[in-house]
Amino acid sequence: MARPLKVPPAKTGQVRLDLTSGPIAAALFTLAWPIVLSNFLQTIYNLADTFWVGRLGAEAVAAISLGFPVVFLFISLGGGLVIAGTALVAQNVGAGNNLTADFIASQTFGFVGIVSIVLAVAGFFLSESVVHLLGPDPAIIPAAAAYLKVWFVGVPFIFGFFVFQALIRGSGNTVSPMRLMIASTVLNIVLDPFLIFGWGPFPAMGVPGAAVATVFSRGLATIFGVIILFRGTLGLKATFKDLWPRWETVRTILAIGAPAAIEQSSRAVGMTAMTAVVAAYGTPALAAFGIGNRVISVVFMPSMGFAESTTAMVGQNLGAGLPQRAERATWIGAGSMMAVLTLLGAVIYLTAESVGGIFLPATDVLALANTASYLRVAAFSFGFIGVMNVVNGAFRGAGKTAVAMAFSIIALLGLRIPLAYTLAGMTALHTDGLWWGVFFSNVIGGTLALAWFRRGDWKQSLVDNNLSVRAD
Repeated sequence: MARPLKVPPAKTGQVRLDLTSGPIAAALFTLAWPIVLSNFLQTIYNLADTFWVGRLGAEAVAAISLGFPVVFLFISLGGGLVIAGTALVAQNVGAGNNLTADFIASQTFGFVGIVSIVLAVAGFFLSESVVHLLGPDPAIIPAAAAYLKVWFVGVPFIFGFFVFQALIRGSGNTVSPMRLMIASTVLNIVLDPFLIFGWGPFPAMGVPGAAVATVFSRGLATIFGVIILFRGTLGLKATFKDLWPRWETVRTILAIGAPAAIEQSSRAVGMTAMTAVVAAYGTPALAAFGIGNRVISVVFMPSMGFAESTTAMVGQNLGAGLPQRAERATWIGAGSMMAVLTLLGAVIYLTAESVGGIFLPATDVLALANTASYLRVAAFSFGFIGVMNVVNGAFRGAGKTAVAMAFSIIALLGLRIPLAYTLAGMTALHTDGLWWGVFFSNVIGGTLALAWFRRGDWKQSLVDNNLSVRAD
């Protein structure tokens, strides 16, 4: 295959970091903090929905808790596919192949756009059937199905913003996506109570109102992101002539993106399966699971940020022929996250009861007790999942997405579901056994991923086997 073109960096309008030189820890932090904030704001979407919907009672919270794993499944599919764009853009930027990086940006945007439309249509018409399959209390099925239908209408917008974020971050810019996320989140939080409760001129939509607020606010952010990407003002420029997917490019994107999509989706599948297991123990346990997951997702934000910054760091350094620097960056990120998330776990352990009270009224005694128990049991496994996130980020940056996929599947499906089912159903732990299943899967999964990383057989560049473009 032809070698990629090597062209000098753009001289104007370029906002990207050179990750192949200078202090590693400083570069990781500079990349990570906007990603952490962006991911935190993404979680604020869910927390805001839970907070306002929680004013309607535990059944309303259970309805969006039931729908959340399905939403997360589709988000994971989109997020997984765009990881190919992140890795390919990062390695080509590191190698100085800017025309190839632009071409990959266009192809990724076109391919993921087509996939998003197909998934949106399928999800809209299958929403109610999917909810029934999870076997919840019949009283919460209509609200959960209505929530999902509205959300699926916005899938193309949500995927579009994923593409913008992934490509721009791969080029070394994490601040611009953060700014759009801030604006979108503020708008979502403002709209939530108006649409849920019918404030002012708006009708009272209940649970589906939360989905309407999310789709509308994310849609505006996506429109601005697409304009920026196609204008090329941030140094990475998509073009309409390269938008229609070409088979050789799609094959490369799928070779990297399909395992990443399966990896990301395994989290959602695992959460969906876990939701079905938890649902068998009643609405209080299901509400606790939904609230606990949202709180834990906030705690995990630092590790997700460092995971994505590690992806860019590893990608650019492997592209530049600096594998030892890529390895060092991963060790720094993993060690930092073990320390930070263990400390945050201690804080959650001490404040578990108060945290549950933020989302549920004091009258929901059983749901509050289950929430506190979940948070306390899971708290001291946080450091291990942080390590696994960072190490998997390194595998993605190297293009070894199948390895990251394997560890996610092992942790979430091979360990968590069987352990939770067994400990809850066959021991005196009862519902506490569900939470201990989460604990053990985090600890074992993180340990296995780190052991595999130490083998070192991931240090290979994608650039020599990459796509080439011809200057017109």
